[in-house]
Amino acid sequence: MQSENTVQSEGTAQSGGLSRVMGDHADFWAPDPSDRTWSEAFADCVLALASFARTAALARPGRARVAVVSLSVAAATTLLPLTASAAPAPGLPPREPESMSDLKDRAATLTEEYQGELRDMEAVLKEAEQAQDRADATREDVEDARDQVVSLAVATYTNSGIDPSMSLFVEAEPDEVIDRAVVIDYLATTNQEKVDQLDQALSRDEVAQQNVDERLAEAQEDLDAMEERRSEVHALIADHPSQPMQPHNNITPRTELMRDLVIEEFGPGEDVGGYGCYRAVGGFVVGEHPKGRACDFMLHPSGGMPTQAEIDRGWAISEWAMENAEDLGIMYIIYRQQIWDVRRGDTDWRAMADRGNLTENHFDHVHISMF
Repeated sequence: MQSENTVQSEGTAQSGGLSRVMGDHADFWAPDPSDRTWSEAFADCVLALASFARTAALARPGRARVAVVSLSVAAATTLLPLTASAAPAPGLPPREPESMSDLKDRAATLTEEYQGELRDMEAVLKEAEQAQDRADATREDVEDARDQVVSLAVATYTNSGIDPSMSLFVEAEPDEVIDRAVVIDYLATTNQEKVDQLDQALSRDEVAQQNVDERLAEAQEDLDAMEERRSEVHALIADHPSQPMQPHNNITPRTELMRDLVIEEFGPGEDVGGYGCYRAVGGFVVGEHPKGRACDFMLHPSGGMPTQAEIDRGWAISEWAMENAEDLGIMYIIYRQQIWDVRRGDTDWRAMADRGNLTENHFDHVHISMF
């Protein structure tokens, strides 16, 4: 396993500017994790936003009231499943959550099975490509043979449209006429037989291709079912109330899960600096790195401007994190001097103040912080 300190330090804030930093970037500070689940923390964010909207509605009626209704509905729908799941059946003691150790074992087993399904699917994909190539090659041979038959048919006629037999007698000696007629007839018959054989081969190839396509659809179905099972276990890990910093890597299980999924989806990026999570020093502001609740995914090995391909990879990681924020317990994402924060109810990126260089402004890496 790669070291958790593969990313270069983000630096330490100067003491004289700390108050300015706290003012400009107060939304980066997060309390230490409690024993609540991520879903409960998310629900609190929704309720806080709804309360803020109600205050705004008192000052500005009209559209603000629409916002209050929308946020109240969101809060209600967020809390309903929590209330239902939290309440034990009458007469039964509350059910203890599955242990983190068991969940991680289940996740590891499912990941191993998932990788096996992926390998099987890759093999079927290779078969599908080979079947497609065979069918395409046979189609080309059929077309070539048919073109030859047509050419031979045309060759039995002169440009003037005279009957073939008369044309041959006019233009050549009798022995040559017989030879030409025999050759043309032989070639025409032979090529037609070849066309018939190729048509049969093409039919076989198309049947084989259809069979492979059906197997591919079945493999995709199995893969989707496996991914759904994995996602359920991942959600249990992310929502587990116990999220201590683990001794072997100094990050929480929720953070470890997010990190592993990013690496699985986008690769470790070893050629552009890799990734890093725990750091004893938080950086420009004391954020989640020292708490084991943040990771940086590098896009340039030495703090320079990434290539366009790596910039696009950074956006892909960021968008993936946004899409999976609710399921994994992602709190905020910083990339290219912009922030997307669940706690603020962000639906889009917000600009950040200039921190002075490419690394501090997160141009050379994507930062993801967890609840």
